Amino acid sequence: MFKVLITGGAGFIGSHLAEAALRAGLSVVVIDDLSYGRRAYVPQAATFHKLDVRSPQLSILVRKLKPDYICHLAAQRSVVQGSLHPAQDAAVNIVGSLNLIEAARTLDLKKFLFVSTAALYGAARELPTGEEAEQRPSSPYALAKQTVERYLNYYAQGEGLPVVVVRPSNVYGPRQDASSEGGVVAQFARAALHNEVLLIEGRGEQTRDFIYVTDVASGLLAALQSGFGVYNLSSGQEVSIRELVVRLGEVLGSVPKVNYAPARAGDIGRSCLASRRAERELGFEPQVPLLEGLRLQLKWLSEQK
Repeated sequence: MFKVLITGGAGFIGSHLAEAALRAGLSVVVIDDLSYGRRAYVPQAATFHKLDVRSPQLSILVRKLKPDYICHLAAQRSVVQGSLHPAQDAAVNIVGSLNLIEAARTLDLKKFLFVSTAALYGAARELPTGEEAEQRPSSPYALAKQTVERYLNYYAQGEGLPVVVVRPSNVYGPRQDASSEGGVVAQFARAALHNEVLLIEGRGEQTRDFIYVTDVASGLLAALQSGFGVYNLSSGQEVSIRELVVRLGEVLGSVPKVNYAPARAGDIGRSCLASRRAERELGFEPQVPLLEGLRLQLKWLSEQK
């Protein structure tokens, strides 16, 4: 049985990937410092180690575990905090990643998968945006992800490390933290569920393409097992924030209350990725449409204590 090591595997996306890997018959080991993740999200069948990716103990543990695959999701995930504290962001997202990569290069790995971000493209000139589009990162968080991608390209070219990079669009679904600034679906769903006012920044005309977390987990697993290079994962459907509120109301059967606030500085006006390469090479095809995903998100939230 092949073994996969997932950093950040107690988090939102990582825990769903751990479940998908177990269903695929892989042995799963999770490393997470629980700064964002929760121990309860780690599947019972997975082995868990609480550890920061910056720790000197990481390389010792990775070499001891000898995984066949590594999926690197552990990160400082807040764009706002990354902008306020760029050195801290770089310490986790760049130095921590290098700590893992240095350990990985000593192993006979089948694949090293890095989960990057759609934020690399910034305010893209072409929509939907493909993998070869110009990168226009506009935050320390995005710069750090870009830097790790470039390091991985170096290790792939110079050290022969088998690397695959995945850039998901706006992921949503159960276990997403509503306090995260990227979790607009979770924020709106929680507020609407409690009959609270939904706060839209700007006029609500900014767009994103929202993809359900289990679809992302399936795409990551496919990339891990048979992909090389860089892949976008997206729904390919551009949805405005105002339209998102309307769709949420359709699921709830009532119109959510809305207030408007000034637009957030530096907020991207339109974002929609193309995932044609993943469709062609990995057989990737999202299975959960937005209305069904919103229903599942609301159901999960309603079950939380």
